[in-house]
Amino acid sequence: MMRNMVLAFLGFVFVLGLSVEALAAQTFKVPESEIDPEALRINEAKILGLKPKKGFSFLDQDGNAFTFRDRVGKPLVLVMSYYTCDGVCSSVNIELGERLLELENTGRIKPGKDFDVVTVSFDKNDTLETLNKFRKHVGLDKDVADGWTFAVASDADRERIKEFTDHYDYRFFWSSYDRTFYHPTVYMVLSKDMRLSRVLYAHDIEVSDIELAVLESHEGNFKPSEIINYAVSLCYSYSYKDGKYVFNIPMFVAFGSLILGVSALGTSVLAYKRRQRKKEG
Repeated sequence: MMRNMVLAFLGFVFVLGLSVEALAAQTFKVPESEIDPEALRINEAKILGLKPKKGFSFLDQDGNAFTFRDRVGKPLVLVMSYYTCDGVCSSVNIELGERLLELENTGRIKPGKDFDVVTVSFDKNDTLETLNKFRKHVGLDKDVADGWTFAVASDADRERIKEFTDHYDYRFFWSSYDRTFYHPTVYMVLSKDMRLSRVLYAHDIEVSDIELAVLESHEGNFKPSEIINYAVSLCYSYSYKDGKYVFNIPMFVAFGSLILGVSALGTSVLAYKRRQRKKEG
C-alpha cells in the first residue's frame, strides 16, 4: 500500500515537472519576428534624384523653423531617427559623429564647411525636449556639432511626417511587444540642390564612404582643393548591394589595359625607328 502511494506521488511529481517545463518554455519562448528585414530595405533606384517632399517645415534644436529648401547650396547628410530610442538611433548618430571627426582631422573636406548634417525625427510624438535630451546623449564633438542640426516636424506637419519618410521609401514599424520602432539605419546624402544622390547603410560605414558620397554629390562642381580628392574617388564605385563604396575593378582593368596599350605602341614605334636607322646606316 505504502509502495503504491510512493509510486503514485512520484508519478504526480514527474507529470507536474513536465507541465511546469512546458509552461516555462511557452512563457519564455522568444517570439518570432513578424517583420521581414527586406521590408526595411530602401529601393534606391526608385528614389535617387528626388528632392525632399514639398510643404514640410521643421524646428531645429533652438526652436527655429526651417525647410530643406533653405539648405540649398551645400551637400547634406540626412539621418532619420526617433529621439526616445535608447539603442540603435543613438549608435547611428554617435558613429556618424565619430566618422565625421575622423574626416575633419584629415583636412580634406570638413563637416559644417563643405557639407551639413540634419537628423530628423520620424516620430510624431517627439518634441524639442526629447530632441535636446537625445542630442545631449549623442554628445557630439564641437568640431562636428556646428554643422549638425537636430530637428522635429513643425506642429503643422507633425501628424503627416510619414508622408515625408514615405517619399524616400523609408518605412518604419511600431512593435507593441518590444515598445520600439523598427526602421532602416541609413545615411542619405543630398546634393547642393537637395537631390538624393546616395544612400549609405550605417552598419559598417567608413570615413571614405562619407567622403566619396559627398564628393559625388557635387555633380562636377568642385573647388580647386577638391579636384585631387575627386580623382581619387574615381578608383571607387558604389555597391547598391552593400550600401557602400568598393574598389572600381573595371576602372583598374581599363586603366591597366590603357597603360599596356600605350606601352605596346611606344615599344613598336621605338622598334620601327631603330630598324629605319639601320637601313639608313
